[in-house]
This record gives sequence, C-alpha cells and structure tokens, in this order.
Amino acid sequence: METLENGEDRAGAAENGGDGAAIDIDKAIKHLFTSEKQALIRLINGALGESYDPDTTELVELKTEFTQRSAAADMSEENGKPFDLARITADFIVALNSVVYHIEVQTEADRTIAIRIVGYGTGHAMSALRNSGVQDEVVFELPVPVLIQIDRDSNVADRIPAKIKLSGRDDSLPFDITVIKLWTYDVKALIDNGFHLLLPFLLVKYRKGKKTEKKKKALISDLHEIEAAISELYDSGQIRSYLRLNLHETLNSIVHVLNAKYYNNNPEIDEELNKMKTKRAVFAQELVAEGKAEGVDIGIDISAEIIVALANGEPIERIAERLQVSIGKIEQLQSAMRQ
Repeated sequence: METLENGEDRAGAAENGGDGAAIDIDKAIKHLFTSEKQALIRLINGALGESYDPDTTELVELKTEFTQRSAAADMSEENGKPFDLARITADFIVALNSVVYHIEVQTEADRTIAIRIVGYGTGHAMSALRNSGVQDEVVFELPVPVLIQIDRDSNVADRIPAKIKLSGRDDSLPFDITVIKLWTYDVKALIDNGFHLLLPFLLVKYRKGKKTEKKKKALISDLHEIEAAISELYDSGQIRSYLRLNLHETLNSIVHVLNAKYYNNNPEIDEELNKMKTKRAVFAQELVAEGKAEGVDIGIDISAEIIVALANGEPIERIAERLQVSIGKIEQLQSAMRQ
C-alpha cells in the first residue's frame, strides 16, 4: 500500500480513518481506473502502443489478491481454515479482449519492483490455472506489466529490462516492464498521451522539500491548471461525468492531505478546498440530472450524496447504513454512473 502520510510514503501504513489524515494512493488509483473504461483503455494504448477501440473493447477487471499455498497446506487446516503461506496483492489487473494487463504504482523507486511484479503475475497465473481445468501442458502466462512511477528518480528508466531464467541454464525469457515516469509529464503531455487518469497525482510532488511561499503558490497554480484541464476534457467529450467527478474528488483529497500534513492548513489552500467542495456538489447534481441514474429510484438529492460518497472512497456498506439506502440500490446507481 502506498500511503501519503507524515512527510513520506509508507508501505503498509494505516488507512485513512475518514479524517483526511492520509490518502491511500493504491486505493485512489483503483477507484479512478474503475470510473470509466474508455479512459483506462486509452492509458494502456498510450503506455504500450496498443490500438484498442475505447468504445468497443471488452474490459474485464480481474482479481488482484492471491493466496499462495503449498499442496500440503491445501490439505491441512488450522482452526478450520486453510493455512496461508503468503498473501500478495497487486494494484490493478484487467483484461482487454482477453489480453491481461497488470498496472502497478509506486511512489519512491524500489529496485525489487521487477521481482515483485513477477510475483503478482505469478499469483494471477496460478489463479488462472486453477480455473482452466486439466491441461496436458502447464502454460505459465504472466500479464503484460506497466509500472507507474510517481516520484522523480534519475535511476528509473523508461523500461526496466528484466529476464526470467532457470538456474544453471543459458537460455532466458525477456520480461521488460514499461514505465510511466509521471514526473516527466506536465498536464498537456499527460492528456496528449491518453493518461487522463493520472492528472491528480501530479500534485503529489508537493509533499517533498522545503515548504516555501513560492512553492505554495506553485501548488495552487498547478491545481488550477489541472482543474481547468479536467473541465476541458469533459466539455470536449473526452471524459464522462462520473470520471470528471472522481478526478476532481481525488484531486481534492490529495490537496487536503498536502495542506493538513505539509502546509499547516494554509488559509489560501483552505479557500481552494472550499471552492472544490462547492464544485463537487454541482458535478454530482449535474450527473444525476443528466439521467445517468435512470431506473434507480432513490431521488436526486440522495443520489447526488451517494455519488459524492462513492467518489470520496466511502465503502458502500457505510453509505447504505448512513443514508438508509439498500446496498443493491447503491450498486445499481454506481453501475449506471459508469456507463
């Protein structure tokens, strides 16, 4: 888990308890990536030079958490449950027309990332093998990997050259990993490459270094530029209402954490956050008014509140309990928003 908290990124840090104290970047990425399939397809096309049609390609989100057990462990139980040897969780795995892609995100560079990506891919391969039935030949098929590197690091290349080989053998198989080095992109470059989903994360860099007046003004300037870009993408029909709201909400969450943790709740940044809160409510109302929730009989005001809660990453179960709406209705509304 990549968490923006206390001046550094901590794998395995506690999740945000709802007070805005931290932002779980992995969760934010997954939330955005499931907001609109067309945007995710464009990201994969841009990163790997693929040519999937965003409107006609079949997209299936696949499981990302895998439990690896030995045959003996599968046979045994401890307290009535299988004994887990290892549990691994990838960031995002998706199939486009049955071709599987694995997107992994890290903030600070880690030289073990190539091995870990192979490990995540192995988890997927084991899961696929278990579901494929009896085969004469076991095919060890890994997803096509993409790494999104957020923090600047001159040692990170555009492609991580890796190989898979057996010990003592001369032959090997290439396993190169494509890298999106986020710090090398500005707003325009992200949009030109189809990386709309990554726009909010351009601001993560502002947690680093000395917090000066100049840096605060640059943060606010970049915030305005990203907000304007999101609006332009929406107005030009390049993204849809639900993704606009989720991009805006993720941007809001990042700015909130930056201000609370690194800028001492600066009044100027607080003012920007209040403006964003107003826009968020408007976007949610517009989304419902557009008829995206047709067939979901909840009511415009409640639907808008649910949409904002979903964009903010609040669990469906908690939303259902707080607003006294069935989980089924919320899931139906969420599905309608993504169409």
